[in-house]
Amino acid sequence: MTPLAEDPGCAYDPAPMAPRRVVAGSVVPSPPVSHEQVMAALRQVVDPELGLSVVELGLIYGVEIRAGAVRVRMTLTSPGCPLHDAMPEWVRRAVSAIPGVDHVEMALTFDPPWSPARIRDRVGQGRS
Repeated sequence: MTPLAEDPGCAYDPAPMAPRRVVAGSVVPSPPVSHEQVMAALRQVVDPELGLSVVELGLIYGVEIRAGAVRVRMTLTSPGCPLHDAMPEWVRRAVSAIPGVDHVEMALTFDPPWSPARIRDRVGQGRS
């Protein structure tokens, strides 16, 4: 084994750092955040019971991006949903990991009301 080489038995996988360039002693900001980047991050947030992303389930109703600040408007099944506290935090973490995102704001609604039948219909349609 080579000294200071990667250890193939180690499971640690460091998160990539946002690229930054130094020009004449100043830091050049990351490129603007795109809607596509945010949606790709949101597709990684999966409802553990249904195995579908918040995008596939149609829970995302709006994304606004302004100078490193991202506002996500989403709905949950009901105020009593067991994922009520966890899901918005998962969304916030996923979007925060995008280079150039400085702040994530969540706006939660509970409309349209989700019912088991509506979820079944949505899952039966396949992934969007």
